[in-house]
Amino acid sequence: MLKNQYLLMLLIRLFLGYIFFSAGICKLTHGNFGQLIGPPWLEEALAKHGLGLFARIVAISQVICGTLLLSQRYSLLGTVMLVPMNVAILAVTISMDWQGTPYVNAVFLLLNLVLLGLEHRKFLFLLQPDREHKTTPAITDTIGQHNYSWMGIGFCTLTLLMTSVSYTLTNLAALLAFISFAVTIVRSGLLTRLDAALIVLPFVAMILLTFGDLHAQIRIALVVIVGVEAILLCYRLYLGSRDKTSIEVASAAATN
Repeated sequence: MLKNQYLLMLLIRLFLGYIFFSAGICKLTHGNFGQLIGPPWLEEALAKHGLGLFARIVAISQVICGTLLLSQRYSLLGTVMLVPMNVAILAVTISMDWQGTPYVNAVFLLLNLVLLGLEHRKFLFLLQPDREHKTTPAITDTIGQHNYSWMGIGFCTLTLLMTSVSYTLTNLAALLAFISFAVTIVRSGLLTRLDAALIVLPFVAMILLTFGDLHAQIRIALVVIVGVEAILLCYRLYLGSRDKTSIEVASAAATN
């Protein structure tokens, strides 16, 4: 069973990865892609001020960061790249006095920093360059080191390329990307059945959001998925904490 911190790390990566991947694709398809944040009209709005190219670069950058986070293989790189983007977006929303949006972006930034904190040992050499540092890979670093991750990255690239060609092909490529990344994690051999369910459910939600306009009951299904995910996660964290306590008690008894 994975430690709670590693399971949470995977879930935060998936959440932020989808948030920014979908936001970027939605902007590039002018709202023809399911997503949780916006605005899809950013390029049109900024183009009035001669900043259309800037808006497009922001959207593409969001797609790249989201892809790296979802891949697991390069998730640390995606986490680092996402920090300045989150800070910039938060600054813009505050400057524009958007109601409520700064709080949402502040949560994204906080989750971004949590990811960095969970892997802080990999950055110690930046703070203490005069010392020799040995970085021990975390157990989750083995995830994504196979062809499924590369397939997911390839399909994400195809999704990006298809935004200017066909919305249908864009959605199809994204669907294949989500499936590839789901298989990447589930087939890692590190997950229990409960852990696998906690990973698969977010990908199901991603697919439903992507094709959300196809059925009126999608929102109800999403609410159910979020509820089930929350219940299972609380139960899983409880099991993880209980397992940790049992190990600590056994270790103390052995020492005495």
